This record gives sequence, structure tokens and C-alpha cells, in this order.
Amino acid sequence: MLYINNEKLKQISLNYNNFAVLMDFDKTMTTINSVDSWTVLQNPSIVDPKLNIESNKLANIYYPIEMDYNLPYDLKNMHMYDWYSKVLDLYYKYGLTYDKLVSCVNCGNIILRNGLKDLLVRFYKYNIPVFVISAGIGNVIEQVLKLHDCFYDNISIMSNFFTFENDILLPFNNQIIHTCNKTIDLFEDNLKQKVLNKDYILLFGDFIEDLHMIPSKELNRTLSFGFLEKNVEANFDLYRSSFDVVLTNNSSFNDVNTLIDDLIKNKA
Repeated sequence: MLYINNEKLKQISLNYNNFAVLMDFDKTMTTINSVDSWTVLQNPSIVDPKLNIESNKLANIYYPIEMDYNLPYDLKNMHMYDWYSKVLDLYYKYGLTYDKLVSCVNCGNIILRNGLKDLLVRFYKYNIPVFVISAGIGNVIEQVLKLHDCFYDNISIMSNFFTFENDILLPFNNQIIHTCNKTIDLFEDNLKQKVLNKDYILLFGDFIEDLHMIPSKELNRTLSFGFLEKNVEANFDLYRSSFDVVLTNNSSFNDVNTLIDDLIKNKA
């Protein structure tokens, strides 16, 4: 950890019954060096190599836009929708199947952060609601958690889920979830209330936009953790003014576990 808002921590009194958890997946639950839940499906030995080539061309155009915090929200939102819809079309165009998806994940290099599984085990043990809200591919996230034996029934995933019929990918007709529109409002009310009815919310992300997962009026009772791995010096002040805890240098969830221990021990 590099920064902790100790004044905010003094306002948080955790016990195992009074909080819920919101988590981003790519580069939050996974390491900075991990393949993300999109590109893991572009393994040229399993899928058509043209998918990877065309996807990289799109990334060269849109990734700098995604990382530009000076762009107006509406403009960035429009570009992210365009990018994601074009990449989703590529998976259909190049014939991704369910079997290929599973093979890509099993052979891929998606690496969970150290300490994450221990944290998820703890949340499961105490039946703490965990909501993974991701602009990635939901089928991949689910498969990764299953591979690590930590896809527990207290975990709900809201992401871009592919639909397959007889192993064949169907055209994507669901709402596209991208960097700028991830929010707990995407869940049905009965699930959303499992978060909003708690006294506190723990939120984990790596983009400033991840803070939009929760309505702004709820941020005063939210303890937010931001993983800052790229352009640390340039973005540190922005992250420090946005998140309550800023973690850098490929931090692990061991630090988070320790912090939660302290909050429960000292204030429960």
C-alpha cells in the first residue's frame, strides 16, 4: 500500500454482518501482468489469428482514449461503446465456440493477485455478498474462479456474457458493459439491495471509473481501494483524491486482509 485515508478509516466500523463487496476483475482481482478476460480468448493456437490482429488494431485506437482522464465523460462513453461492440463482433465473426473459450482460459495466463483467494474464502465463510462488476467477459471470469476453486455461491457476476447454442456463439444482443457504464444498477433490485442495505461497502478497482459502480451518494459509507500500476507518479494525486486506499507496485490482497483484520478487531 502507498496511501491510506486514515480519517476515512476512523469512520468505518466493520463486522462480518454489516458490509458488502464490489469488485472489478481485470487488473484488480488479477495482477498487472495478467492477460485480461478479453485477450485470453485471442490465443492464435486455438482461435483464428486474424481475431488477435484485428483486435490489436482497435486497441491501438481506443486504449489511449480509455486511459485519457481529461476527456469529457460523454465522449469517452461513446468511444468505449464503439470499441467494445466492435471487438464483440470479432468473436462472432471468427467463430469462437464454448469449447474454444474454455481451452483458452485453461491455457491462458490469467493470474489472480496473491491473497485474493484467502479473502474470497473469508467472505464466503461469513456469507458476505460479493459482486464482481466487470467490463470483461463474464464467461471467462466464471471459468477462472472455478479453476481456482473460489466461485462461491455468495459471488454474483455482472459482465459481458456470451451465449452459446450447441457450442456455437450467438450474436451478442445483451447490454454492453464497458469501462464507463459499470454500475450496481445493472443488477436486479433484490441483488442490489444486498449491497445497499448494508452499513458499509468495500469497493475494489483499478480505474477511476470503477468508483461509478456505486451511486455517488453512497461513497461516504464506502471504503474504496484503487490499484494503481501504470504511470504511478503521473496519476498518484488523482487516485489519492479519488480512492480511500491506493495500492501500487503489483500489491497483493494480503495488505487488504490485514487492513480488514484491523478494522474488525479494533472497531467491531
